[in-house]
Order: sequence, then C-alpha cells, then structure tokens
Amino acid sequence: MNQTFNFYRFGLVVKLHLSEHLKSYLLGIGVLVGVWLLMLLPDTTRLSVFHESIYRKHGIFFGFIFCGAGAWFASEAFRMVSTPVRGIPFLTIPASQLEKYLAVFLMLLLFVPVFLGVFYTVEGVTFSIINARLPAGSPRYELLDLTGDYLDPELRYLTLITPSFFLIGSIYFSKVPFVKTAVIAFVLYFITALFLNEFIIRQLFPPREHYGLTLFQEVSFIQNRRWYRVELTGQSRVLINTLLTLIIPFLWFIAYVRFKEKEL
Repeated sequence: MNQTFNFYRFGLVVKLHLSEHLKSYLLGIGVLVGVWLLMLLPDTTRLSVFHESIYRKHGIFFGFIFCGAGAWFASEAFRMVSTPVRGIPFLTIPASQLEKYLAVFLMLLLFVPVFLGVFYTVEGVTFSIINARLPAGSPRYELLDLTGDYLDPELRYLTLITPSFFLIGSIYFSKVPFVKTAVIAFVLYFITALFLNEFIIRQLFPPREHYGLTLFQEVSFIQNRRWYRVELTGQSRVLINTLLTLIIPFLWFIAYVRFKEKEL
C-alpha cells in the first residue's frame, strides 16, 4: 500500500470517518450542552450581585469537565482497531498509515473548538440572564478568560495533556480503555505529586509543612505564623515548562507508532 501522504485521500478518509461517527459526535455535543446547562444555569437563580469568585468556580468547572470529556473522547478515538473484527476493515482502507492516523487526530483537535463553543455559549446565556438583574452601576459578568489567573496553572496543564495521554490508552487497550488509562493516570500523578515532587521539596527546604501548588515550579510553607510562597523563575522555569510542553507531542508520536504496529 502506498504510504505517501496525499491530501485528496486524506480528505476521503476524513469524510468516511465523519459519515460513520457523525451521529455519535452530535449526541456527544448534546450531552456536553446538557452538562454545562446543569452546572451553570443554577447561578441564574442564586446570583443577584456581582461576585468575582464566580470566575474561579467556572475555571474549576472548565478544567475538570474538559479533562473528563477530553479523556472520554480520546479513549474512544481508536476503538475501531480495538479488535480484529472491527480493525481489519479500517486498517485495509487504501490510504497511508499517516492519513488514517491524522484523520482520527484531527477529530481530537476539533474537540477543542467545539468544547469552547459549547462552554462559552452556555456561559454567555447564563451571564446575560444574571447581568439583566444586577443593580445599575454594578460590574457586569464577562466571558471567562482562560489565559488569566482563574484557571489554575496545574489544572490548565492537565487540560492539555489529558487527551493526549488517553489517546495512547485508546490504542493500547482493547477493552475498557477509559478505565484502564484512568487508573494508570491516577497512579502516575500520585507518584509524581506525593513522592517525586515531595522528595525534591524536602531536599531544597528545611523540614516543615509544605504545600506544593504547581508541581516542580511552586511551593508554599508556613514559618513563624507567616505564609511564604516560592516560585521557580528564570531559565529553570523555562526549562521545566518546555519539558512539560514537549511531553504532549511525544505522546502523539507514541500513539502513531502504536497505530503503525497495529496495522503491521
């Protein structure tokens, strides 16, 4: 089979994928709309004054729901190759390995603007209802700024890495990939947070009660009844951020290699 990438064949593979999964995607969007309505619409009956804390609550909701929905969507990405009965027809499509992989990967990328569109639509409706009841001269609610301080840095990073991690799980596990990948993800996170991060803190700071705000980058502690916060800065912070960012395309590459092994 010709393994040279061809845009026309790639378009046909994407069209075939959409024809087979469009109904499921639309149902998923409907569920996502329902989840956001359930989470945000109750604010329209409770809020009658401006509270800036609502932005932090929305940021927490956004992070966790994005991680959950992205993990589920990514864990279903390669379900078509989970068993020989379902995988052989897909793998024998006359298209290159890269074209088949990119067709699925494109759907994962499109999940991001779809999720943002649903979130901001429901949030916009919610805020418009609340703003209509706010007193004259009161600040008005605006759409959440995801680049601001209301989305915790660690949670923001989890929203980036979670779909990529579960993408690998979708192709490595033939049965219940979401559950198996979630178990591995939690184990890795707790090992990193409770042991490796804590070990580094213990080596750098005197014995006392510490609070790791952002892994490998920030730490807080109490001394003499005062709260101290230490942040990694300069080239060290740039290096850590670069390494954490490079993990994401590395996970994509691992998924592609595993996909090629499936076809072989």
